[in-house]
Amino acid sequence: MTSSQYISVILLNGVVATIVSAALSVSLFALVLNVGLWWLYSLLMVGISASVALASLPMTVSNSISSRRSKVDRELPFSLSELSILASTGLSPIDVFRKMAARCKNDAMASEYKKVIYKTDMEGKDLITALGETARETPSDVLRETLWDLANMIHQGGSLDDYLRVKADEVMSLKRAIQEEFISKLTGISDIYVSLVLIGVLFIGIAAFLINALGSNFGGLDANTLLVLLTYLLLPVIIAAFSLVVMSSYSKTE
Repeated sequence: MTSSQYISVILLNGVVATIVSAALSVSLFALVLNVGLWWLYSLLMVGISASVALASLPMTVSNSISSRRSKVDRELPFSLSELSILASTGLSPIDVFRKMAARCKNDAMASEYKKVIYKTDMEGKDLITALGETARETPSDVLRETLWDLANMIHQGGSLDDYLRVKADEVMSLKRAIQEEFISKLTGISDIYVSLVLIGVLFIGIAAFLINALGSNFGGLDANTLLVLLTYLLLPVIIAAFSLVVMSSYSKTE
């Protein structure tokens, strides 16, 4: 997909979301709920829907890249340990990568090794060039650094076995640190959820009952309408948003 096609798809998503949300919001606020300020709430819903639609494709692409990076980072320390064992047997670097590409059980890392072998066997490039190009293409920063280091060591000479063992330990330590950070972050997210979301929703519910008792309204909405919007719109959106935050944070620790 070219850049112009990518932008066209994003704009098309925004136009479709605007039309659909406009029809649904006008029907809901003007016809079903009969709200006096239906046009204001309709504009608000259209704006939110269009914004979400415009951001959906970039977020999908970003999440796909992030998911790929997480899989590579998760498998990398174990793959480096296997590389170290093969390198200690005295095999040449290219033979080490060939064996890993053929026997690697980790799908994400296997594809990275196969890229290197494809560039050497099919495109006729030397191993150092193949490692450098694969490093530029991989979504993982840690693997990119590792491939560049391997290319430099092959070019200048050095012990691949020692480097790979040390690198595997470093990556595993980094993985543990990220998991500990996630636990700390999850504690903060749960505190925010309890203090802001649950208590905030409770206050809105109490305010709705007070509005009903006083026979008043809020922004053209009576108490029953506020409770309906709270139950079927606000709560699901808040829960979905917090779920996305937790899943996004968890994917980085895998």
